[in-house]
Amino acid sequence: MNPLTPGLGKVLLMGCAVTTSYAQKLAEPLDKPSTFSGNILAASDADMLGGAYADGVLNKIEGIEDELSFIQVASGSPSVLSSHFVSNSVISWPSIIAWHTGRNYAYVAETRGMYKGTENKVKNVWKEMPTGNKITVIDYQDPSHPKPVQEKIIGENLQGVSLNANGSLLVAGSTEKGKELVLARLEDGKIGEAFYFTNDEIDPKESNNSGIRTIEFHPTKNVIAVNLNNVSLVFYEVQDQNGKLDLVPLGASQKVAKNWSVGNWHPSGDYFILTDVAWGKGALGAVFNGKGRLVSVRFDRTGAHKVVSKIKVGLSPEGFGLSPNGQYAVVANMRRTYMPPKGYWFVSKKDYSSLTLVRINPTTGELTRLGNDYGFKGMLPEDAIFDAESNSIAVAVFHEREDLQPKQGWIDFWELEGNTLVKTKHRTYVTRGVHNLLLVD
Repeated sequence: MNPLTPGLGKVLLMGCAVTTSYAQKLAEPLDKPSTFSGNILAASDADMLGGAYADGVLNKIEGIEDELSFIQVASGSPSVLSSHFVSNSVISWPSIIAWHTGRNYAYVAETRGMYKGTENKVKNVWKEMPTGNKITVIDYQDPSHPKPVQEKIIGENLQGVSLNANGSLLVAGSTEKGKELVLARLEDGKIGEAFYFTNDEIDPKESNNSGIRTIEFHPTKNVIAVNLNNVSLVFYEVQDQNGKLDLVPLGASQKVAKNWSVGNWHPSGDYFILTDVAWGKGALGAVFNGKGRLVSVRFDRTGAHKVVSKIKVGLSPEGFGLSPNGQYAVVANMRRTYMPPKGYWFVSKKDYSSLTLVRINPTTGELTRLGNDYGFKGMLPEDAIFDAESNSIAVAVFHEREDLQPKQGWIDFWELEGNTLVKTKHRTYVTRGVHNLLLVD
């Protein structure tokens, strides 16, 4: 997540007012089973509270560290099979996990390193959290006993990671100057030779937004979709030139959002869909913001890409899930739950978050919002995913909104019934700070 500059309480605003209300009705959990089908990887950052972006309060608890949890869901009943220490950070968009289907390997990009300081409050999480530099590879052939098989130093403050369809290539984004695009071969699932690239449009003046922010491989082709400067979208094709990997742009970059976070390929590979959090620049960019958007872009191999649909969703959307059948998207709206518990005098905090359900036309890429948002309790829900059958949804919740010493976060389970969402009472607890989910084999 990339929202605020800490220390907002020191900012004096004269005559500021928030005139738009985004209140919505809380969804009442129903006593009905979840039908979720599939396994979930969940990354937790235990180093900071959800409000630390604004006030710098970490309240790290001794003995609780970052983890990657493997959750098995059988007949709707979730069970945490294992939780393994893996350094990761919420100071990123939720796109830091990748999965190798053939080998059952997980890949976790380290955006920031482990916090080892003694102070439980910092002035600026962006500047005072350690630099991350590696991708950790974990073997899940036995999900009850995961084994790390590699830690590979790749680049500074890695922004994401993705694998191609056959598991032979890995791509990541980095903030390291001149090496912002990282492309590597995978040899028996392990990261081998790496090749580095940059983009002339990277803006060095925008320290929190410039560079390659998130990046995703096409579901069948050696093509990647790249978040450039949190504003533009650019596509590249990976080519092998006599043993040397190269990236060739497919058309020009295109401005697609005010401030976009993550993107997912439609299962058809014809469309790339992304969330626009709609934050502005500066310390108040994520405070006086309007509703976000979901944006659908038609991919064209010749470079004639086109935005085909934009719709408003909730306040501050970040991660979202696409159903495997390609018919729906569900968007996790953080609203302003990233504000400190007491908020600030010039802007109200939000006590609960929401989901937006969207229908996708697989032929045209058109997006249609279905009904009102669904409110639920919990802080900083950065990600949501569908199950393998496209009928059930898992939502990551960072921790309890009012808890200043949280030890746990959790995953809520929802059901898709017709064109509506129903919240179940099923919930599974994981280490605090859960911020990224991935459906795996």
